[in-house]
Amino acid sequence: SDTQRAPMNVALVIDRSGSMQGARIDGARNAALAAIDRLSPRDIVSVVSYDDKVEVHVPATRASNKAAIKEKIAAITPRGSTAIWAGMQAGADEVRKFYAKDSVNRIILLSDGLANVGPSTPADFIRLGKQLASEGITVSTVGLGLGYNEDLMAKLAASTDGSHAFIQEPADLTGFLNREFDSAQSVVAQELEIRIRCLPGVKPIRSLKREARIEGQSIVFTVGQIADGVEQVLIAEVEVVAGTDGTADLAAIDVAYTDLANGRRESAATSLRAGIGSAARAHASLDPVVARDVTVLIAREQRDEAMRLRDAGRVEEAQKKFRANEAFVVEQQRKLPNAAAYEPLQREVGANRSGAQATTASDWDKSRKVQHDISAITSGSKINY
Repeated sequence: SDTQRAPMNVALVIDRSGSMQGARIDGARNAALAAIDRLSPRDIVSVVSYDDKVEVHVPATRASNKAAIKEKIAAITPRGSTAIWAGMQAGADEVRKFYAKDSVNRIILLSDGLANVGPSTPADFIRLGKQLASEGITVSTVGLGLGYNEDLMAKLAASTDGSHAFIQEPADLTGFLNREFDSAQSVVAQELEIRIRCLPGVKPIRSLKREARIEGQSIVFTVGQIADGVEQVLIAEVEVVAGTDGTADLAAIDVAYTDLANGRRESAATSLRAGIGSAARAHASLDPVVARDVTVLIAREQRDEAMRLRDAGRVEEAQKKFRANEAFVVEQQRKLPNAAAYEPLQREVGANRSGAQATTASDWDKSRKVQHDISAITSGSKINY
């Protein structure tokens, strides 16, 4: 219920450039209007639009007078170029006005085009995302149609632990914002730090697909937020360097987080044991759920490499890698218990097939957006990578 969940502090940042004319701006307005109905008077909302200039239609305010907020949204019309950077900065400024540790602080960015005013590279927006993440602000992005920069939008969201979606039809924007608000309204913890302290004889190697720090004997993950009912999957690779044979303690795990129920820092701790030594013992200790998730992350790394090959014009090599990656996933679905129906693996099969079948430049442009969309899916599933 509204009284049980954490309050929201959300900025809607909407592209109003000339390319949004017609059904696109109608879809964006309708989605924003429906989103306002999801808010309670405890929530804070702001609405920003951008073309080559930025306009703050609704400065950060409590969502008590919804009619007045909707009137401002309904007046947004297309014009001009695409100043995503300036729009993001204005949205961040509005969220900062009412930032609170016990609130879900989020920017939702919608764009159908390329950033062509101000900073415009994915690297620029990754830096911006990391800055916002350090302030406890999450960014979710939605790209509409085939004209936006999926690298910029997906990496901006990922750098803050936000979500990204590729929407082809303007009418589907309302569904995206509904899922986004479902996610925001179910957040129970923020600013997580997971520290895996490897014991003597165990060497930290790397994290899979997700950025982490290696500090001496520790691997440290940071996670922006945890939603109720969504399992976070973080996988670290370690090497057992001692001559251990049997079941052994490998690591101690410490977790610190901000509890949204009270805004306080909380902590928890556990440890990790595993069977090591002979191949038979290692196989007996295999956790099929972990193996399933490792398969997803390995497949995503291989798919990223296939995308890099295709972007470099090495079409046949890329298609070969996509097909090989699909075959790897299908084989793992066959071998691992309950893996055939596992949705993240099914999505990997579809993503690789899409990449292998994209023969023309326009096919690849669409497939590339599908690739990023599938890698970023968190809403509506019980798994969050």
